[in-house]
Amino acid sequence: MPDHRFTTGTCAVALGAALALAACSPQPAAGPVLHQGDTADFGTGEVSTYVEMDGAGELASVGVRLSASTFDALPVEPDGTAPCFDVNGDGQEDGKTECFMMLRRDLELPETVASDVEPFGYVQFNYNPHGHPPPAPPVYAEPHFDFHFYLVGLEDVRKIRTGTCGFFIDCDAFERARVPVPDAYMPPAYIEVGAAAGEEGNHLLLSTAPELGDPPAQFTQTFIFGSYDGHITFYEPMIAASFFTPGVDACYDVAQPAAWEVAGPYPTEYCVRYLPDEEAYTVSLESFVHRDAT
Repeated sequence: MPDHRFTTGTCAVALGAALALAACSPQPAAGPVLHQGDTADFGTGEVSTYVEMDGAGELASVGVRLSASTFDALPVEPDGTAPCFDVNGDGQEDGKTECFMMLRRDLELPETVASDVEPFGYVQFNYNPHGHPPPAPPVYAEPHFDFHFYLVGLEDVRKIRTGTCGFFIDCDAFERARVPVPDAYMPPAYIEVGAAAGEEGNHLLLSTAPELGDPPAQFTQTFIFGSYDGHITFYEPMIAASFFTPGVDACYDVAQPAAWEVAGPYPTEYCVRYLPDEEAYTVSLESFVHRDAT
């Protein structure tokens, strides 16, 4: 929310033939500016994107806002917005066995600050009421949200065709999704496990995540990097539905690679917050640092 700060007052001085009058008044410093992106219905509430610029005009956060009322009655089944594929070739797409079991919303970031957030462009928001099936690790089989902040456009993502490999991905696209990211651009401790999905890309997992340990900890939140054809294509906080509780206010580090393929601002933290005055939750990328391409 805007933080209204005041700077030292400015002074106006009127000079007369026999009198000099000084009048000083405090002026409010420029506060954060919130830019609203796309909004869509979700459950009993709404989901939307936003970008916050700080008082100096620098990028402060790129995020998704969720109505708190949504969590009073989260959807229990997909709503037909997720991709499908006729796996068995019978001419039909079975909603239970041949579709992603999720609810999906494609949300553009605000155009007013497009140049400030590049290379980030849009968010693919998914809710998985039954979690992820194999080949995802079993610990991710509980209800959770995927917040894909893409570094490529929506049309590019849609070209990652659905099919019979991986998570409903075309087999040629599956191989392209698994092309290794060059070491310099690969965040440390992340691994490729074949978790490539149609209309998404590959999902690189944090090998040291507590829920992937032995024994595994309870899954609450984690951070995933996406890739396709050897390029990092999305940043993804993946958050358990149970983690969204009133009072949550938590930030976590985002792993940093040794180099960046595309110049621009990149986050060093991701945060999950409850905003009681707005009756909403936010999931955001924050603490941006400009990186040069190398």
